[in-house]
Amino acid sequence: MYMNETEEETVLIKLKTGEHIVVPKQRLIADSAKFTELFVTLNFDEHEIDDFSPEAVEVFLTLLDTKVLDDLEMNMFRELHKLAVVFEVVWLIDSCQAWLKGIMNTASTKEEKIFLFEECWFIADKLKNELMMDQLIYVFAHKDNKSLISDYLSDISSLKSGQIDALLRLGGVDTDIFLQIVLQNLEGKTELHPNLKYLLNGMNLAWSREKNEDLFLEVVDSVSNLPEISMADMRFVQKLMSDTARLVRPYKQERKTRTTLVFDQKKYFELFDSCNTINDVVTAVTDDRVTSMFTVVDLLLYVFMYNVPNSEELNIFVTNLEDLCTKKQLQKVSRQFLDYFTTALNYSSRRDSKLMISLLNEIKNNNQLSTYNGNVIIKCEKREKKQVTRMLFKKHTEYKYLYTFKHPLSVNCTETDSKCGFILRPSEQEDNNTLVQLCTESDHYDNTEIHTHDNISAKDMYCYAILSVTCGSNRVTLPVVWRWRGWSYWLPDCTDMKLEGVYVAYNVQQYTVSK
Repeated sequence: MYMNETEEETVLIKLKTGEHIVVPKQRLIADSAKFTELFVTLNFDEHEIDDFSPEAVEVFLTLLDTKVLDDLEMNMFRELHKLAVVFEVVWLIDSCQAWLKGIMNTASTKEEKIFLFEECWFIADKLKNELMMDQLIYVFAHKDNKSLISDYLSDISSLKSGQIDALLRLGGVDTDIFLQIVLQNLEGKTELHPNLKYLLNGMNLAWSREKNEDLFLEVVDSVSNLPEISMADMRFVQKLMSDTARLVRPYKQERKTRTTLVFDQKKYFELFDSCNTINDVVTAVTDDRVTSMFTVVDLLLYVFMYNVPNSEELNIFVTNLEDLCTKKQLQKVSRQFLDYFTTALNYSSRRDSKLMISLLNEIKNNNQLSTYNGNVIIKCEKREKKQVTRMLFKKHTEYKYLYTFKHPLSVNCTETDSKCGFILRPSEQEDNNTLVQLCTESDHYDNTEIHTHDNISAKDMYCYAILSVTCGSNRVTLPVVWRWRGWSYWLPDCTDMKLEGVYVAYNVQQYTVSK
């Protein structure tokens, strides 16, 4: 080791240019497990960092001293973040990713979006961490990403399958852009490129066909008429056609059967009273008493109160759920909804909270059970109330909850004097039950600045509220449907409850371009 003027132990960091920097040893080992291994365990007195630019290394070493990442140039992000990962500086990894998330929330130009996609892909592909790409898709999924997608897919042959998957997820419900890209990539070609085949296989072609049948059939004809198409690719096209036709029919039939009931309090209580084990939850899904993974997650809060399952039971439970979700096309749970649960459960003193968090993370990491872009999360914009007189001249307060939402089938709506959306109305029944129903009559929308469309379906909605509570010195947000009792088990000492908002998770899975 070397000593500087203040008698500190120092080490040499060699740069790719051949230059070296003398750095206090304590600065390097304070937050880095990798530097601790090199300079303490192995007792090295120098280390060469030759895979990075000298400028990035100097910034990195300065940040290890200041421990504050105030701002960052875009062209410096990749190297700095990679340095933090390589040398296992956790606080700097978190700071770099927080900076990138900040860019996501404000990005508006094509250049910014391309930068974000490239960096998130690099992190996923080279650093084996898909969380930032998932976050990008969550933020961008329901924005206009046409220019980004067009630029990347203009030469699809140069992309990796993971990039195609990510672009499909970023496509949201816009299928036309992908069909047009397929046609562009087929121009002048004699055979079907494997990447085009991969793209078509990953698309929700039933929705693509229903939305624009002429464009869909043009793609099929163009592929079928390739001069040197193989027999295997021809069979692939025929299978796509038959599978798509089979799926379109039930989708259309399902939408003809419009329902208005969103929530039935009595059935909700009966469901929760009947589910005391995870096997009871599976039975409820099998019997069609549960049609949403949101409800499954809510049920788990209560199940653990009565019977804590072991690891083997949980593995079987997840496998059964995955099979049922695929067969019954349950509404997948949004991953940001799961994040509310896991964050709140970290404040629980219950011994089984870690097991619960592990189960929820397993659900989050399962694409058959959870989604980033398969639901649109809609916050209630306005609540209206009025006094009405019922039987026996009793006065009652009636509420209407107004939501703004443009359904994928209503993207071409031309009404300009009001917004697309829907209204939900809770109503008390004579048996003290409460129903939440979708308003479908036109007079319900008078003087509300909202109009609705026939394609809005109650069965695609999951309603919940977000509450905030104080746990110790922390403010925690919690999703609640109707009962507080589940959370009171996990967080018995929380106080100062406040309603932060009322939400609907609207299922658009069958309309997303990615399967």
